[in-house]
Amino acid sequence: MVTIADIGRALREIASARAMHRALMIVVPYACVLVGLDVAAHYGDATGAYLPVQFFMSEDRSFGEFLEYTMTGCAALFMALCWQRLRAPVYLANALLLVWLTLDNWAELHERFGLALAPVLPIPAWLPLHANHLGELIFFGVVGVLWLAGMISAHRRSQHREAVHGLLIGTAIALIAVFGVFVDLLTSLGEHSVGWLNVLAFVEDEGEFAAIILVFALTVGIFDVERRRAGALPGTAAGLRTAGA
Repeated sequence: MVTIADIGRALREIASARAMHRALMIVVPYACVLVGLDVAAHYGDATGAYLPVQFFMSEDRSFGEFLEYTMTGCAALFMALCWQRLRAPVYLANALLLVWLTLDNWAELHERFGLALAPVLPIPAWLPLHANHLGELIFFGVVGVLWLAGMISAHRRSQHREAVHGLLIGTAIALIAVFGVFVDLLTSLGEHSVGWLNVLAFVEDEGEFAAIILVFALTVGIFDVERRRAGALPGTAAGLRTAGA
């Protein structure tokens, strides 16, 4: 069973990973610039001083979204490499979900699904929600249930340390869903003023962006920890788990 002490020990080990420090030194300054551009874009939208749409964090193919594609794609790669090294199912489960997150963010899969399902979804008159947004919730719900079932199965078949790492990444991914799904839903419920809509959109975008950075940092740190640990084990100079390990 995973305890608070296990989580704290894993977090300290990950926080000491030099690879994570280097990665954040590259990502964080650029992320701060993007947040500043997003603030300016929302302020311009609320006051009529419009700026290029690429400044908005959530705009498709914007500067912020391209960084998100890069981070979730790299996070998926690091998890796949951890799985290839250790054959831990929990790493494979997270790698697959991160691949899906990257593809969904790029190709807008949930939005396409919501629009396709909207014509057959009855919406009660008392619910201030568009049918396509309800379709998106159904889509995320199905994906979430499948991922949770896979994670539970993977945790049972992984070693204790790997299970702790999987729990940390899973929690960070759930945080992405809180902002990307539930806070996004608030912007769709009822009518909002331009100013309030920009506030909600800003909270959603920056919260999701910060959660993606957290996932990226955790995967880099975990990859570095597992790489150094495998290199320190006797008889595993190449960093690969042997048949008896």
